[in-house]
Amino acid sequence: MLIRTRPDRSLPALIVVIALLAAIVPSAVARTPQATFQAADRADRIAAATAATVPADWSRGVDDDLAAAIRASARQRAAAAVAAPVAWVSRPNASTPQPKVRTETEADRAAAGGSGSSGGSAGYHGRNRVWIPALGINRSISNFSCTSNAYPGDRVYRWGCAGGNNVYLFGHAHSVFKPLHDAYVRGRLKKGMKVIYADGNGRVSTYVVRWWRVTTPDKGAWAYAGQSRPSLTLQTCVGARSQYRLIVRLTKSG
Repeated sequence: MLIRTRPDRSLPALIVVIALLAAIVPSAVARTPQATFQAADRADRIAAATAATVPADWSRGVDDDLAAAIRASARQRAAAAVAAPVAWVSRPNASTPQPKVRTETEADRAAAGGSGSSGGSAGYHGRNRVWIPALGINRSISNFSCTSNAYPGDRVYRWGCAGGNNVYLFGHAHSVFKPLHDAYVRGRLKKGMKVIYADGNGRVSTYVVRWWRVTTPDKGAWAYAGQSRPSLTLQTCVGARSQYRLIVRLTKSG
């Protein structure tokens, strides 16, 4: 074990940085939706500030075990922030992806539920389930608490942070909501497309796509806000590095 033989002037600066890390990072995994969306970005800023403040040779003359413990603590805290709910990881340094322009066909209109019994909720039964017939989606829904800091799995979740009249469902673009992602980027996402939703009591309702928008993680508060009429919101990622959020808003039919 090394013994410190001379004063180290940079150590106090390091201690201050670690103290700031301890104070700021827990707040990034906060109990509010907006803090949740921005948790990973705060971790990035902390990491950048730490790198700019602490000299490269800060550990010289410091006990090896102490130096290793400090590094491990910083890594652990940063990792906890990155695992924030809904994973709104922001990397807004590329152009916003635009869908391909595609001419709508009669088959598209029929698949969207424009006519026939397939567009309604008749024949759909269950609890905590979502169907999007036009996209071939038929998935169970798991609850995701507003205060949870667990990383989402490959499931469709109903997020507890949403306001009144807003059923908020989210899922990964590489798995459960891949058809939704693909429909957007290929120009097949259409107004009027129907989604059937069964709540925890087995009540089945039909919602209709009204509009969609691509946004960055730091500008998503409007997505989960309460609505004046019964609505359903779908969220998944788009972009080369999943750096954007596709928000699809539907309203209740009938």
